[in-house]
Amino acid sequence: MFSPDTAVPASVSGRNPRRRQRNGSEDSIAIRHNPKRIRRSILGAETFRPPDDLPQQNGHVGHVTAEPVLNGYVREPGSQRHSSADTTSLAIRHWGVKKADRDRRSVKHDSGVELTRNDNYVITQSPTTPDILQDYHKSGKWHGEISSQIGHAVAMTQTEAIIWRHVQGNAPADNTKPTRVKLLHPSNNPRHPLPLGILIPTSAEPGILIVMPISGKITYWETISSAASVDANRQKQQSIQGVVSGLMSGESITKITESEPRGFVLTMSTGRLAHLIISDPQGKPSVNVQFLRDNGASSGGVFGSLRSVFSGAGWKKDVAAVRAGHSYQRGQRYIVAATTTGTFQIWDLNWNGTHSLIHDFDAKADLVKALTESTGLASQYEEHFELLDFTLLRGADSGNAVAKTRQSGDCSLMALTVLRGTDSAKYALIGVSMVNGSVTRDIVYPISCYMSSGPTDSEFRPQVIVPETAKTAFVIFERSLVLVSLAEVEESPDSQLQMEAHTLPEPFQDAVDFRKTKPYRVVGCASEQYNKNHTQASCVVMVYGFGLIRIAALPLKDGQSTLERANVTAKTKLEQAVFFGNLQQDLIDFTPRPEVQFSSAEIQDAALSVSRSIMDSTSAYISVLTPSMDQQLQRRSIALSDLNKHLRQHYDLELNRPTRWKLLWDAEKMASAKAIWRCYNVAITHLREGSEDKNLLAELIEAMSEKIKNENQPDRYETDGVRHWFIHDVWRLQNILPWAQYMVELLFQESVEDHKKLDLATQARLVSEANDIQLAGLETAFAFREANVTLYGLENESMRDGVLQKGYEKLPEFWTSTKNIVERVKTLVDVSRELTKLSDNEEDETPPSVELFMKLAAENPRQVQICCQTYIERFRWLKSRKDPESRAAGERLKDAHFQVRQDLFERLSEVGQPNAGIQLAEKYHDMKALVEIIDQELETVGDDYLTEYHERVTSYFTRFGSAWANAYFQKHIVGGDAITILMNNANFKQQLTDFLRSYPSYAKLGWINEVVTERNYLTSSDTLKEAEGQETNLWSKKIGLSLSKLSLMAAISKGQIKDEEAKSTVPGIDEKMGLYQIQEGLYEHIKPTVKGTIDAVAETDFAMEIYGTRCVGSRPILRKTLQQHIEKLLATEALSLEGLIDVLTLIDDDHIHADQGSVLDSRFFSAFQVLELGNVHDLDPGHKDLLEKIIWRRCMIQDNWEDINRTELKDDTQVQVKTGATSLFKTLKDGYRSRLWNIHIPPPPSSLTDAGTTIDSLKTASHFSKMADNKLELLAHDFEAEADLLESYIEKGRLDEWWKGVVEAAKAAARAEADQAGEEALRKQNAMKAFNRRLTDKDKGKSKKDGGVQLDEQGDVVMAS
Repeated sequence: MFSPDTAVPASVSGRNPRRRQRNGSEDSIAIRHNPKRIRRSILGAETFRPPDDLPQQNGHVGHVTAEPVLNGYVREPGSQRHSSADTTSLAIRHWGVKKADRDRRSVKHDSGVELTRNDNYVITQSPTTPDILQDYHKSGKWHGEISSQIGHAVAMTQTEAIIWRHVQGNAPADNTKPTRVKLLHPSNNPRHPLPLGILIPTSAEPGILIVMPISGKITYWETISSAASVDANRQKQQSIQGVVSGLMSGESITKITESEPRGFVLTMSTGRLAHLIISDPQGKPSVNVQFLRDNGASSGGVFGSLRSVFSGAGWKKDVAAVRAGHSYQRGQRYIVAATTTGTFQIWDLNWNGTHSLIHDFDAKADLVKALTESTGLASQYEEHFELLDFTLLRGADSGNAVAKTRQSGDCSLMALTVLRGTDSAKYALIGVSMVNGSVTRDIVYPISCYMSSGPTDSEFRPQVIVPETAKTAFVIFERSLVLVSLAEVEESPDSQLQMEAHTLPEPFQDAVDFRKTKPYRVVGCASEQYNKNHTQASCVVMVYGFGLIRIAALPLKDGQSTLERANVTAKTKLEQAVFFGNLQQDLIDFTPRPEVQFSSAEIQDAALSVSRSIMDSTSAYISVLTPSMDQQLQRRSIALSDLNKHLRQHYDLELNRPTRWKLLWDAEKMASAKAIWRCYNVAITHLREGSEDKNLLAELIEAMSEKIKNENQPDRYETDGVRHWFIHDVWRLQNILPWAQYMVELLFQESVEDHKKLDLATQARLVSEANDIQLAGLETAFAFREANVTLYGLENESMRDGVLQKGYEKLPEFWTSTKNIVERVKTLVDVSRELTKLSDNEEDETPPSVELFMKLAAENPRQVQICCQTYIERFRWLKSRKDPESRAAGERLKDAHFQVRQDLFERLSEVGQPNAGIQLAEKYHDMKALVEIIDQELETVGDDYLTEYHERVTSYFTRFGSAWANAYFQKHIVGGDAITILMNNANFKQQLTDFLRSYPSYAKLGWINEVVTERNYLTSSDTLKEAEGQETNLWSKKIGLSLSKLSLMAAISKGQIKDEEAKSTVPGIDEKMGLYQIQEGLYEHIKPTVKGTIDAVAETDFAMEIYGTRCVGSRPILRKTLQQHIEKLLATEALSLEGLIDVLTLIDDDHIHADQGSVLDSRFFSAFQVLELGNVHDLDPGHKDLLEKIIWRRCMIQDNWEDINRTELKDDTQVQVKTGATSLFKTLKDGYRSRLWNIHIPPPPSSLTDAGTTIDSLKTASHFSKMADNKLELLAHDFEAEADLLESYIEKGRLDEWWKGVVEAAKAAARAEADQAGEEALRKQNAMKAFNRRLTDKDKGKSKKDGGVQLDEQGDVVMAS
């Protein structure tokens, strides 16, 4: 069918016409290779030398020259082109490469830009395509070929060949810059077909073969560098040239097919085939062309012989494809050719130029039958049948076992066929086996996802590629790509049931279209090679105006079956359109194809699923970790917008109202999350470095229950809880909004419980951050909803301020008005307002605090606005429910809303926002609130604004009618004469007093109001005690208590309290003052020792070096505790009872040189005084007992009793002096002197060893019972170290025995001091009496005038001179 019976010889012109030509065969003249040495390669042999084992990566093709290619498959070793067995008959001369160079050789595969991806396949753009070929405005007309073996591609224009390496290498010599080869015989007619070019793999640098379609001129260069020579003469000399003789009029060459070894098959436009050989029998380069002649072939069984078909005028046929088949011996290759009508021929070619036709088949009838059965079309469509392409399938067997079978040319192939209709076409892949001269149809794969008929004048013929794995077929159309799964469904109970029920899905297949608005079209394609590093079925496609793209079929996931991913899902299509539809590389058109239809339920479920995967970042197309969280949120927001646009454009009718609302809500949450993140980003940017200030958002996310957030994964080193939340939990944004206020409440409560009241600036900062979260979240959500409701197909919804007016009946709960949000938004409004009011009475606010309070005041109207929106939306939704309980709750919430709204509007004036309150009251027609606000303003504004307000009041009668009138008159009737109220400020005194009394946090202002306004000194005293409890500064506490006692005395004098009641109150004040005086004594001793340090941190560190080395040096927990207490002490913060005891008992006394009788001179006795003044025994006996034992133990181990016990060669005086200097002796003596031990008997040392040394013993005290067990364990370990030291002193220093003597000595010393003091007082008294008796009346007067008498050291009167 491909040639007439007569042979057409090919004449070849040599490159050196003066040399004697070598005799060739009868049909050709071969040209010897120029023996002149070719200059060194421009690109280098290392660049093109194929690796031994080339890995495959996304977007690139590996190349292996060990075996030639069979339609994308690696051939068996027996058919290698270059074998070492016969070096004299090599087709092309090579240069060897050292093994070391091969070992260093590696290939780098750049993944390129992903154009689309799903679970089944991925398409990427290769980054190596020359720029000129990617721009269809500049590239002109061209087509190309891809060489998978060597990783190179060539683009052919009318004047040149552009060659580049599309697989990048790691070697330094690699150069991806394209090589441009000027054609020796370019066509002068631009309408002529483009030249044909093909790259020839070698073990060194590839060569190139170029054939001119019209003239038949052939040019062959052994290396690209030779072809790219800038010297035209040298370029021509280094080429081997020839020509295809015998071309008929109008006949042209349309295709070059590689038919290793040494040869190629040229396909003519008339259907003829020619065998082109590029070396002579000695292996030297030459050009030899022979047309294939039919010398007789076996008939194709029932199909008959084709001899008559190709004889006479019937020889002209449209060749669909020519493919190189198997080889059973060196130098031989089968060639399979097919026409569009379904006829096949198998040729046997040899590198010596001989050929023969082995088989010819007419498979049309069988193919048409398979098509009609699979597509359901009638047999009359037979005349519209066409075979478009085929590819040979690699058999399961290889090697010598099937050598005899292969000698017959048997093969299996996959044919691409079509039945064309008027407006569409039915495509199918049909597996065909040709064995023993007969054709057998194996399997049919109807292509249901692509039915476009395509243009009839297309320059690119559709091709089918089946990589070696034979599990996926790629069908390449001019403007579309189709993937068809060839994998068999695994047998399972489910698949059997589906098969019996005729519900077994078809194998996976999908179509990818190019954009119709751009001139993109396929101009070349090739299968990628398969090896152990590249197991994916993939191919490379050359697209005009775009460049190279790679399509790879992805393997099944672990545990996934072929059946599970057989169908193309709506979700997959949506994801591809959303995440790849707006790429800068706009090759692919994601418009849904009419062949693939989904139900409305499938579309809705898929839309919500894709939206949810964007919200929680579970989508494979969402980058989780990005340097900019704002950009990550923006990308997700854009993805949600793209999803909606795609749905509205292509599936608008399939979306119901609830689905549209859910999609809108997701977009709202993402917009709100972006706003919240930006607020958080600003907040943490302004945090001082090293500051201990807590960020509210970070704290609340950490505190949130794992039920409402996605926990961090520590094993994956996830440490940033805030970013983790924004990545995975934005879809649960409704949980974080109420938590903002709740976290403020928790932090305030925690500060009260820990006696560490937050200062106003900190309170303002935390409340400000909570405002930012709620305002950013809800304001953005409501604004986004109102602005985008039309874009989501909800243009008929009636909406005001982002709140739906009606139509709640069939909608789920609105995320912007959950129960928690409604409650917590209102609470935060109140907190912000009251905190701002409190700041007005602060005299020493720093500028940052002032800005914060101004911010809170300015934000309060906005908070009131969103509070109203959430209330309205909530009660409207509740009232739309069907159950009576919800409807009743909606009515109650509506009534509560009116009350809350009025209160919020009115109180805006308290933060300096009366105009905002008036505007909101006017907006919501709240007349009661409006009356209140106007009356308040009339009382406060100056004369310049009175006229304006009166005019406004008058206008309201016209504007609001009876609603305003009723509210206005009712207000003034109930309150009295309106003029009196406006002019008399006395009406607000009680209001202020009640407010201040109801909020203990404002006690600092409350006691002033009680004294100045109310003259209620008793309440003032109580208020000051409350204020003292909230203070942290020591001096402020002392002043507060002093003023409280002063107010109490005033109340007694004014008769507001009886003396008996005052006697029970005053001691409590005195006891607290005693505690503060002890702490002040500590401060006055320690502070001067650290004077001159640069800051507070240095003060603490220096103090620890002086006072925190010996006693706590080996006890880390106690050392840390002491350091914290000293830090507070130096900062004049009031210490807790436990903290004061720790400082007194844990500091080192090496540097203590206190005056006798001072706090530090008897610091352990002072610790017992703290314990007594704190009344711990009345509140927690267990706590008191534990603290008492700890003080005694630390007192006893303060001195080295082992050293004291060594009394050898010491007299009694020395021993007495040494024991008398111990802390134990001093403490005992002070206690006996003050009679404290009359109530609390000192315990012996042996009874103190187990105090606090276990977790259970620590938990007996309420102070330690709330601590975690791990912390208690560490603390008990330090206490155990104290106990061990005490036991050592008991054992080695006989402390238990010394104890009794020291106690008796302390008692005696105390009695002696008491006796001495009594005697001294008596002596002074007697001396005074004696002196008075001796004074004359004149001396008495003088003595009184001079201020009395003066006694010397012995008690004698010192006479005045």
